[in-house]
Formats: sequence, C-alpha cells, structure tokens
Amino acid sequence: MPARMTQTIFRYLAWTLILGLFIVTDTSLAFRPHTLISPNIDRFAALFVVGAVFSFAYPKHVLPILLTLLAVVVGFELLQRLLAGRHGYVKDMFVKGIGASAGVFAAVALRRAFSAVSGRTDQGNS
Repeated sequence: MPARMTQTIFRYLAWTLILGLFIVTDTSLAFRPHTLISPNIDRFAALFVVGAVFSFAYPKHVLPILLTLLAVVVGFELLQRLLAGRHGYVKDMFVKGIGASAGVFAAVALRRAFSAVSGRTDQGNS
C-alpha cells in the first residue's frame, strides 16, 4: 500500500478515535465501555492508541500533535465538569495525558527504528 494512502487511512482513523473518545468521555455513562481492567489502565491504553495513531497520521508534526492531544484531554475533562452525572478529575487528565504522550513517542520510536532498518531517511509526508 502506498505511504500516502496509509497516511490518509491513519488520519481518518485518528479523527474517528477522537470522536469516539468524546462520546465515551463527555456523553451519558451508558456509552462508557466497561472492561475487566481498571479505569486508569483503560484511560491510559485508549489515549496511548490515540497518540500513536495521530503520530502515524501526521509524522512530521509531533510537537503540534502532542500539544493538541494534551489540550483535547484537558478540554474533555473540563467539559465533564459541566455535565450532570459526569466528573472530570485532574488525576484522570494526568493518566490520559501520559497515555497520549507515550503513544506519540512510541510511534515516533517505531518509525525511526523502521527507517533505520529499511535504510530510509524520510519520516513520512505532512
């Protein structure tokens, strides 16, 4: 699959994940998925995936992606404070922010490792 097409797929997936994150974070608790894992692990893992997907979608824009995702995390948590039955916590912001950051940096490391192994010097298209 051509790199440009792969990047386009990652971009659609990234924004779909943000929409999904909004739905489970800032709508009725009925939409919140329940797993057998602790909520903090769920939060970390979800934002790790979002961070990694955004990093693959926009490989030349690591810092803006990181700052945008951190702003989204803060915004979603603050929005919860305005919603009946929802509670935004600073602790949750930190867990989600660390997950997003870890996902972004893990994707950057994977891209660099792949580039080193394949002998490629490009890091993707913007």
